[in-house]
Amino acid sequence: MTQARRQDFLLITLLGVAHGLSHYFHLVIPALFPWIIPEFGTSYAQMGAVMTVFFIVSSLGQATSGVLVDKLGPKVCLYGGVGLLMVSGFLFSVAQNYLWFYPVAAFAGLGNSVFHPTDYSIMNRCITNERLPFAFSIHSVVGNIGWAVAPVLMVGVATFTGSWRLAAATSGAMALIVLAVLLMNNSLFDRALASGNGLTQEQKKEEKGDAGFGFLKLLVIWLCFLFFFCNSFALGILQNFAPSIFNATYHVGLEIATGGLTAYMIGSIIGVLSGAYVAKVFKRSDHVIAASMSVSAVMSILLASQGLGPWCVLPLMFLMGLGVGVATPSRDLLIRGACMKFLGTNSFGRVYGFTYCGMDVGQTLAPLVAGPLLDAGFFSLALVLVGVFQTGALLTALGVGQQKEKPV
Repeated sequence: MTQARRQDFLLITLLGVAHGLSHYFHLVIPALFPWIIPEFGTSYAQMGAVMTVFFIVSSLGQATSGVLVDKLGPKVCLYGGVGLLMVSGFLFSVAQNYLWFYPVAAFAGLGNSVFHPTDYSIMNRCITNERLPFAFSIHSVVGNIGWAVAPVLMVGVATFTGSWRLAAATSGAMALIVLAVLLMNNSLFDRALASGNGLTQEQKKEEKGDAGFGFLKLLVIWLCFLFFFCNSFALGILQNFAPSIFNATYHVGLEIATGGLTAYMIGSIIGVLSGAYVAKVFKRSDHVIAASMSVSAVMSILLASQGLGPWCVLPLMFLMGLGVGVATPSRDLLIRGACMKFLGTNSFGRVYGFTYCGMDVGQTLAPLVAGPLLDAGFFSLALVLVGVFQTGALLTALGVGQQKEKPV
């Protein structure tokens, strides 16, 4: 194994683990609701408000932390983010009352906010171009693994030990271990950032744009933001309501209704992994995204039509997830290309931080829009809305591609 290949492998592994940790902390508090609510006498609405604080802080922090990443360097911000997650985990374990959870959620949200701008800044600068699609792919998959592990481990520790506080402390200990591993590899990050294997000599020399928020004047940045917003809005509807939708529209049992969401997630993971190879072969990332997202949108409309019968729920949801997954590595390459053309390599943190903020906004607003539709009995319309927003995602991707083709 060459030194460059070994360095790429280690960086992808370390950043993947850190990204998985950030996704893990999305579900640390919700997983322990069954223990917290009776002990503190809180309602689900009150605990939901705690999680709203998490996502608001994360969204606002992500939009602004990218500037710090570009000014202070991604390594320092990465350490800071993991450190904040560690603090939130240990604070959570010694909560004294309901109000205590708000600063815990704020610390966790602030820590979570740095991972996309830091990780993508490091990957774009340091990972060899030929391995960059695979880096993006693995980074996304490990994040999903973090989501999957959190409820299992939190509930498992709390059930086995009889203490939700010990489970919460476990999350803090995990962050401490990750921080220690990152610090042990501090010299690796220094060498990688100094070498800049992901950049050509010309790209290292030429920089454009300011170091502040001037990038927000560019249409291409807002199109990237809207892509994430549309994609995550559609995902937010499915994550929150898919079992209820399929139970009402296809009259299937909860096993199949819930299995539809599982099929989507499995398809998405397979799509992300295969999407790395697709992204390497097809250089027009916008065309890849448009083609794969169009498949997902068609699956949504087919499900909304209810014309194929209950048997279609699992395979169509799998294909929908597959289409979204295949688009993922090309999505990150598309943003990289737009960033480097219009702003230069010193803007990775700002651009990825702001555009990924659209993901938080979409997932926050989706249940607020789709919930009333379901309350009114418009279950199929919610699926149509999924298809509409997936179509919006592919149109914004094509818009980014058109902007990239224009002369600066």
